[in-house]
Amino acid sequence: MKPKPKLKKAANQKGRPLPYTASKNKGNSHKGGGNGPSYSNKLIKFYNDTDDILLVGEGDFSFTKALLLPPHSFTPDQITTTAFDSRDDLHEKYPDTAELILKFLEEYTAPEKPVKCDSEESEEDEDYESFYHDDDCQNPGQTDEVTDGHSDEPKKVKVLFKVDATALTKTKYLRKRKFDCCVFNFPHTGSGITDQDRNILKNQELLDGFFKSVTSILKPSGTVVVTLFDGLPYSQWNLKELAKKSGFETVRSGKFVWEHYEGYKHRKTSGMGDTTKKSLERDARTYIFQKIDPSKKDGALANRKRTQGQNAKSDKRAKRKRDDTSESDEDE
Repeated sequence: MKPKPKLKKAANQKGRPLPYTASKNKGNSHKGGGNGPSYSNKLIKFYNDTDDILLVGEGDFSFTKALLLPPHSFTPDQITTTAFDSRDDLHEKYPDTAELILKFLEEYTAPEKPVKCDSEESEEDEDYESFYHDDDCQNPGQTDEVTDGHSDEPKKVKVLFKVDATALTKTKYLRKRKFDCCVFNFPHTGSGITDQDRNILKNQELLDGFFKSVTSILKPSGTVVVTLFDGLPYSQWNLKELAKKSGFETVRSGKFVWEHYEGYKHRKTSGMGDTTKKSLERDARTYIFQKIDPSKKDGALANRKRTQGQNAKSDKRAKRKRDDTSESDEDE
């Protein structure tokens, strides 16, 4: 057996390792044994293995399902997944897939993560009910009571409906949580606006609202992961600039490899069907963002002011030199 390749993790400003890039991944095993698919491309991990992840803007939840399967294999209690639509609306939009995948998520269990000792427990370790269906994201007959985190019941994926990515704290459940990572795949308003400029503006407003909203549910060292198709009109959305406007910096980016997300299919916001060109045939890129470190920001500002001061002094010296030259020319 070949030794596992060493993975180099980059640390962020708070000391939390950022996701790493692994080597080629072959023969991953599915849960329950057996050989999994072999991957021809390098596996790029945009999330840490221990992250508590929030997914927003999910369609038929096929990406959520993919994160539970190899090569990612997150445990259900690590994932909170949300959709803008109600469960009934999703059934109408994606009749062939949504209910089947939701049933899978409701029934899927995996070995629990090791229980931390009391001194290590925090609010993020609390165990809430997994599925919420009404406007308050709460099961009928269930309270918002927190358990002690030692329940014998298997942990499940938390699925929330009618969650607005631009107003995350309006959802009661999310106000009580802080996440390591928030993921928004292929954001789009689905408004059907044919005017290209208006369409770009509407999607920029969506992303701008998302970046402003996500700040309140991230841990201090948390990351935001956004995936877009390459090319026009997506390059005109100015994703990095929108993130920076809300205090985020681009940490890194990488190619989105479809085959690393088993069963995931991009769905149009308006319903079943693919985009004009099949999504699996389209190139896409994933971007990782993190809140700008205030100390670095202050340092950058000081450096900028210092540079501006030095440039001003240089300009004055150059002007004096020009003046001196002019005077000598006149004397001649």
